[in-house]
Amino acid sequence: MLGDVLTSTIIADQLKINDPDTHIDYLIVTHAEAIVANHPSIDGLIKVDKSDFKKLSGVLSLSRKLKNAKYDLLIDAYGKNNSALLSWLTRIPKRIGYQKWFSRWAYTLAVRNNPDPRLFKTGLSLGSRLLLAQPLVDRVQWQLTPTINLTKEEIQEGSQWLSEQGLNINAPITMVSVLGSGVDKTMPFKFMAQLLDIFVEQTSSQLLFNYIPAQRDQAKKIYAHCLPETRQRIFIDAFAPSIRDFLKILHHCRSIIGNEGGAINMGKALGVPSFSIFSPWINKASWNAGEDGHQHQSVHLADVHPEIYEGKTVKSMKNQAQDLYLKFTPALIKPQLENFISIHYH
Repeated sequence: MLGDVLTSTIIADQLKINDPDTHIDYLIVTHAEAIVANHPSIDGLIKVDKSDFKKLSGVLSLSRKLKNAKYDLLIDAYGKNNSALLSWLTRIPKRIGYQKWFSRWAYTLAVRNNPDPRLFKTGLSLGSRLLLAQPLVDRVQWQLTPTINLTKEEIQEGSQWLSEQGLNINAPITMVSVLGSGVDKTMPFKFMAQLLDIFVEQTSSQLLFNYIPAQRDQAKKIYAHCLPETRQRIFIDAFAPSIRDFLKILHHCRSIIGNEGGAINMGKALGVPSFSIFSPWINKASWNAGEDGHQHQSVHLADVHPEIYEGKTVKSMKNQAQDLYLKFTPALIKPQLENFISIHYH
């Protein structure tokens, strides 16, 4: 998950603050390189294919590579079975991870994943990462948030690309996260279209859709549900060919709105205002990092219908995601969306 990769960069930031001379390598899946390129706290990248990391042969091969590199410390921010196995196989002298059933043998030090909600009124996922660094530093910088670093040349390339696609760089441009990473993280197409109709009517913004090539047909369906006047403002074929190109473009957007996920997190890391719609089964408190009711805002079904969740955990509602989405109508979202518009578009 790109959001997880981005969030975990604050561990590197914290370690560099504590000791600027420490050398930090970051193990990531290859396609995530774009969001950590040029990161000042990361000295090297170890890139693996996602499918290889899921196979025992791939984990064994990678463990030998890490073992031979003679690292002093390993931090497992992923905290899954395969990363725990990798941690154990490396035999790196100091290995830190979260307390789980496998932590006894996987790590030399396991920390409880219970960030203090008094420190993290938003974004408990940030607190979780910094807990992994806490045993290693004198003073934790709890205010750290992820950043994405673009060069001046990349920023100029983004501006040029937008102009070539027919957008007016001097007028508002909005990135829309029209699709989540899965059906259970994607607002119903008709609802999304209705919100975009409201948004364009009140902002006259130019819209870019964020989607991957395999999602093009779905994005076109949302486009088709929009009013004709809204479709005139959507540049449906202006598609960034890579994640890094997407970031170059996103930098120039007035805001990013839509389904909560990796794209929203990238926008936050670039300092772009965001309005995110949470899936009804995702824990908002974990992923609403930096939200202040101004620069970054979000909505969740639990905000408007808390009675639905009484006596239940949010995650336990995953199998009911589609039915819950139907209760999350545009009329419930419109007031806060209009508040966001009043701050950033008027």
